[in-house]
Amino acid sequence: MNSMEHRFHVLMGGHVLHMVMPTRIPVQPKQRVSCNPNGTNGVQTSSCDVESQKSGKDCTKRGIKKELNEKVFWEIRLWMVIIFILIVIIAVIFTSLAICAAIHQDEDDIFDPSSFTVIQNFRGSFQMPNQVFTDELATNSSNKSQTLATELGTKLSDLFKTSSALGRYFINAEIRAFRNGSVIADYKLTFHMPEEEKDQLRNFTLSREMVYNVFRQFLYDQESESDPMFIDPASLKMVLGN
Repeated sequence: MNSMEHRFHVLMGGHVLHMVMPTRIPVQPKQRVSCNPNGTNGVQTSSCDVESQKSGKDCTKRGIKKELNEKVFWEIRLWMVIIFILIVIIAVIFTSLAICAAIHQDEDDIFDPSSFTVIQNFRGSFQMPNQVFTDELATNSSNKSQTLATELGTKLSDLFKTSSALGRYFINAEIRAFRNGSVIADYKLTFHMPEEEKDQLRNFTLSREMVYNVFRQFLYDQESESDPMFIDPASLKMVLGN
């Protein structure tokens, strides 16, 4: 029912009048009832409410994604900046080293060869076990003798020219003769030095012991004992003089 009756007892002229006055009650909107999966009745929410909830969830997801994307973006930019700075630092270091290497000069590398006026000679012999002695080698003017002498002279010159201790003082390596004994080669080494340093150099850098040890170490470092140009290190002999 949409109304209920209220009875009022009113006294009028000694009589009691019974009056029925209807009172209107606000009508509540009907709610749609739907069955839930469990079989019980429940109140169905409007489609607008559902859409509002979905829209709110979507907005929340988009907000979270945006925050995550911004965070990742700034982290990537930070790492890019760090890597760029490291690359710049490495490039600066290598550039500085290259410039220093190009500009720097060792004082020992600065010398005037024209001031090297004092001559120092060494002579001696060594054996070449992989060579066969012939009469042609005994003649210094023969082609075979000259060819072998040139090859040996080049080998010895390369040795002393590349020596860090003796290279600047070295002038020439000469093969003077070949003798029998497999093949024994007689050699001569020529060095020069400044007049003002001759005493010190003769006692140390250009001493017989120094030159001999450099020569012998080179012979021990030969790659193959079967090489025709192989020199027996144990056969090396050296003395000071012409």
